[in-house]
Amino acid sequence: MVSQVRKRAMNRKMKIMLLVFAVQLFFAANCQSRINKEKIKAKWNKDSADIKLKMAQEQFETGQYEQAEESARQCLEADPNMLQAKLLLGKIKFSQEDFAQAKRYFQDYISSNERDETGLFLLALTYERTGDSIFAMKWYKKALEIAPDNMDYIIAVGQMCQAAGDFNLAESFYKEKMASNPDNTDLKVAAAQMYLVKNENDKAIQLYEQALLLKPQSKELLEALGSCYILTNQWGKSLEIHQKLYSLSIAGEKKNRYIETMAISAMNAGDYNAAMKYYSELITQDKRNAKFWLAMGQAALGSGSLEQAIACSRKVLEYAPDMTEAWLLSGSANYKNNNFLQAACDFQKVADIPQYAKFTWLMTGRCYEKLGMTEESNTAYQKAEQIEADSELQLLLTEGNGNNL
Repeated sequence: MVSQVRKRAMNRKMKIMLLVFAVQLFFAANCQSRINKEKIKAKWNKDSADIKLKMAQEQFETGQYEQAEESARQCLEADPNMLQAKLLLGKIKFSQEDFAQAKRYFQDYISSNERDETGLFLLALTYERTGDSIFAMKWYKKALEIAPDNMDYIIAVGQMCQAAGDFNLAESFYKEKMASNPDNTDLKVAAAQMYLVKNENDKAIQLYEQALLLKPQSKELLEALGSCYILTNQWGKSLEIHQKLYSLSIAGEKKNRYIETMAISAMNAGDYNAAMKYYSELITQDKRNAKFWLAMGQAALGSGSLEQAIACSRKVLEYAPDMTEAWLLSGSANYKNNNFLQAACDFQKVADIPQYAKFTWLMTGRCYEKLGMTEESNTAYQKAEQIEADSELQLLLTEGNGNNL
């Protein structure tokens, strides 16, 4: 009997233990299920955010800023710690020139990724755009500390020194970096631009020439150097540079601009035959352009092609009757061609224009002098003496033409 009681007690105990174990299994299974669900959800959110981020980046790169911003925000909703989404939002706001918002996103980004040079550089650039040069320099320097060989960062620091007006610091900084990067053309160009701002044109030209030796086919370098040669009145070198640019260019408006610059450079260099050649090509493309005809005539006058100069002056008056410089051209060509009476008539056409008056009366006097008309010559000279040159340029024109004619 006792054994039966014990047996029944043991059975009850076993049932209770099994029930407890079943309950434990049930709760454990539910807990594990919740954990698995949370893991699955977290992984889904991360995968979804990664996909969204790629799409946002593609939208940003194609200029779809509003769509890119919406996609990036969805990334952060799915994964609030996604740093690349914050960086992208900063780029979007920067591109939209919303620099205050861009700054906030970049600061948020580097607060969790303070060694990321890209984020530091973008934050510095944002500060620069808002005119805060002190903080811009701070973050540029931090980016440069992390990536000391990055040319973008080096140039940015140099330009910030320049913007702050500390040209000595900028110059020493550029010299130091150029010494360790002698083959980098971007660095030479940045330093050259600094020298141009300082009006040290010769130093700028030297650096552009060095850069061009490294990249002889670079249109950007050729154009920059050509502009420097024009700025310093080195017209022969300007002609050479623009001839190279012309040979590297395809047909179009820019190629025509090079022809015109070549013509102007040749004219100022005293290479009148070359100038005539280039102006002739321009006229072929624009036959009614009076300015080209006038310049062609002036080049012809300089080269001694007097009949051609006179013919060009007539073309000028045909297409632009109010372009009075044509009479000066015609008068000068007739004078050099010993057609003194016609030359005097040409000069008198513009004698009442103040900017030409002194020159035209002087030349009229010389025409009458060549014709032996003393009284008329003296009268013209007296009128010329009574007129003051309006500027040094006009006086130079008067004296120069008088001596050459």
